[in-house]
Amino acid sequence: MPYGVLQEMPGVSEQEYRQVERHLGPDRPPGLLAHVAGPAEDGWRIINIWESEDAFRRFQSERLIRAAGLAAQDEGFDPGKAAGFRSVSVDGAEMPF
Repeated sequence: MPYGVLQEMPGVSEQEYRQVERHLGPDRPPGLLAHVAGPAEDGWRIINIWESEDAFRRFQSERLIRAAGLAAQDEGFDPGKAAGFRSVSVDGAEMPF
C-alpha cells in the first residue's frame, strides 16, 4: 500500500537540504515512488511517496539518519533546526491511486 510522508522544515535552506542529499548518495532508495522538494514559506518542504511504510522506515533507519548525522558535521549546517521539523504520514487508503 503506498505511503506518503510530508516534511515541513522551518528555517531550512536549499543549501542545508542539499548537504543531507549529498550524503544520501546518488542512487534512488528502494521503494521510493516519487520525491518532490522545494522552498516553502518559512523553509523547505519535502513530499515523498513510498511503495510501503516498511520501505520508508528502512530508508529512514539505513540511510536518512546517517546522512543527516554526516551533514550535521558540515560547515554551514545547523542541526538545531531539526527540532522544528514536522512530519505527516498518509497511508495508501487515503490516496486516490
